[in-house]
Amino acid sequence: MASLWMGDIDENMNEGSISQAFQAMGESVLSVKIIRNRFTGALSGYCFVEFPSQASASRCLANVNGKLVPGANPPKRFKLKHALYTKPPDPSPPARNATTEYVQAFNYYTQQFQQMFSNWKYDQKNNSYTYQQYGYTPNSWPAPEEFVEEAVEDPDPEVDVAEANKQFMEQSEELYDALMSCHWQPLDTVTSKVPY
Repeated sequence: MASLWMGDIDENMNEGSISQAFQAMGESVLSVKIIRNRFTGALSGYCFVEFPSQASASRCLANVNGKLVPGANPPKRFKLKHALYTKPPDPSPPARNATTEYVQAFNYYTQQFQQMFSNWKYDQKNNSYTYQQYGYTPNSWPAPEEFVEEAVEDPDPEVDVAEANKQFMEQSEELYDALMSCHWQPLDTVTSKVPY
């Protein structure tokens, strides 16, 4: 079922008069729910109109929206929009069979595991398993000899930071000298005069 929001409702309108107005326009309505202030009972100025199907609600929105409301005094126009209101879910949903859900989940994950497992190949030369990467076919499966690792040089763990900085700054000797001269030099004692 589908609902439309109808605005600009006044005090002399009720559920029956709104249903009759839609019937006069050639639209069948299942129900009308006028929204009121829960504390004062005063109209909030809008209602929800429920239709038998989404198609009939869309047709009504296209054909009736903006036209004069039959029997309205003073004259008013239909002010309709798609409703964001939806009926609350049925309080007693159909019972779910947990066993069936578990069996479906088990079958799904078993199938996924079998697809993944089929990509593993046993290499008799290396006595190990390898995983076929995406895009390879059994004919283009790389041979173990292709996976030879290249020797990588270890970086020198002993680095002279001052020498590395000096080499980096050789392009601008003035900047290097300025940086070196601005280093704070420790004082001889706590009472020594601070140089400026």
